[in-house]
Amino acid sequence: MKSDRFLPCSELRGILLPAYDPCHGFKAQCTSMRWNPAHGHVPRGFCGALGKLSEVELVLIVAEPGDPHESESHVANSPEEFLAAVCRYAYDCFESGTDQYHRNIRYILDRCWPGLTFAEQMRRAWITESVLCSAPIEGGSVPTAVSQCCVDSYLHKQLAALPNAVVATLGSKAQKRTAQLERALGREFIHGAAAAPPGCNFHGARESWDRIADAVRKRPKAKQPR
Repeated sequence: MKSDRFLPCSELRGILLPAYDPCHGFKAQCTSMRWNPAHGHVPRGFCGALGKLSEVELVLIVAEPGDPHESESHVANSPEEFLAAVCRYAYDCFESGTDQYHRNIRYILDRCWPGLTFAEQMRRAWITESVLCSAPIEGGSVPTAVSQCCVDSYLHKQLAALPNAVVATLGSKAQKRTAQLERALGREFIHGAAAAPPGCNFHGARESWDRIADAVRKRPKAKQPR
């Protein structure tokens, strides 16, 4: 099966590919972050936007990817191959419900578009991160300079390319890192509970995800060209 089947639309690919050059941040603000493709440490976790940019109705922003799985590896020869590899890996994890995090994201997608297949949902959703690399300690803090570099270099551009999509942050870290961006774009983001433990187990988590789905279902439908 071709890996490019799992790549997002060309506009988002163009924004993300510099992260695999590798990203300029590894030589500056992000020296505490890890670039180790053989052990899965590359910018990753992206999934969706598999059709046209105009089809994307929802952007889900999570904090950062967790530590790579034990057997995870993303060795590649070019930025294009890196992006294709991480997108396929993420797609497989969400489709199969590898971890509780992936299953919770599937819950949100199923609430947004009940009755659609996962492949169909992935044309309508874009899953991304406020920080593209794993924290030095899984679930731990990330230096502000690192998160600001990621938001300025990648996330701002992604959201600017998707002005009509519902934008939802999952968890307090994603919300805090994007607060300034929310104001700069003049858009109101929806703030839900984290999809990964421990936040996903807090009281009210599912209700917060249901509010995201309500916003997507109430979103004005784009006019079809005549």
